[in-house]
Amino acid sequence: MIEFKNVGLVYPNGTEGLKNVNVKINDGEFVVIVGLSGAGKSTFIRSINRLVTPTSGELLVDSEDILEYRGGDLRKLRTKVGMIFQNYNLVKRTNVLKNVLAGRLGHTGTLRSILNLYKKEDVGLAYESLQRVNIADKLYNRADELSGGQQQRVSIARVLTQKPSYILADEPVASLDPPTSHQVMTYLKKINKEDNITTIVNLHFIDMAMEYADRIIGMRAGEVVFDGPVSEVSEKTFEEIYGRSIREDDMVGGADES
Repeated sequence: MIEFKNVGLVYPNGTEGLKNVNVKINDGEFVVIVGLSGAGKSTFIRSINRLVTPTSGELLVDSEDILEYRGGDLRKLRTKVGMIFQNYNLVKRTNVLKNVLAGRLGHTGTLRSILNLYKKEDVGLAYESLQRVNIADKLYNRADELSGGQQQRVSIARVLTQKPSYILADEPVASLDPPTSHQVMTYLKKINKEDNITTIVNLHFIDMAMEYADRIIGMRAGEVVFDGPVSEVSEKTFEEIYGRSIREDDMVGGADES
């Protein structure tokens, strides 16, 4: 379980990234964070693995306040909390298998990974993870030979290989076309359901949030302005979250093409 208790984050320039956030995320939930650019979505998600550090309150992961973590505790946290980025974060000149095996780094240690001394079970796990996102046939391709959607599937496989308890995805489909976006979101949802991995995704697109979320958290100017099950969400809810009327570019479309 993840719990934000009166969490605030003030950047050195005085900007408030998070303001008095109180949220509890239960095990196995698929939560989508929505809000306009600059609403605090990325700050919220990156607080959970301490890529950014809140300046007040408590942030509990499995009942421990991770804001106290340093050194080894932080490394353990980042092994437990997998992260998927908008720009994939793959090593472009390295093949797919090695990129996916990087998910074992927190378990094997840096030296073993530099020397490619991965256990047979790790290689097997990497291959199985690639099969789960239907891209095992690209095992020995360099990452930069793949399309954007394929690269994002490799980054999902890398997180799976990490064996995390939680998956964070920061705008994972922002750079992708509609059919590919739906494909990536379908894999994330499938993994969430099959493995019961708590998944928290930042999205800008309203229709996609409605289709995949169990629960939607709306943010504006660093504050949580809505938090509820997707069944309670309407277009009017999004207008209240965004503080403006809904526009065509707030929708990704293309669900029927995937």
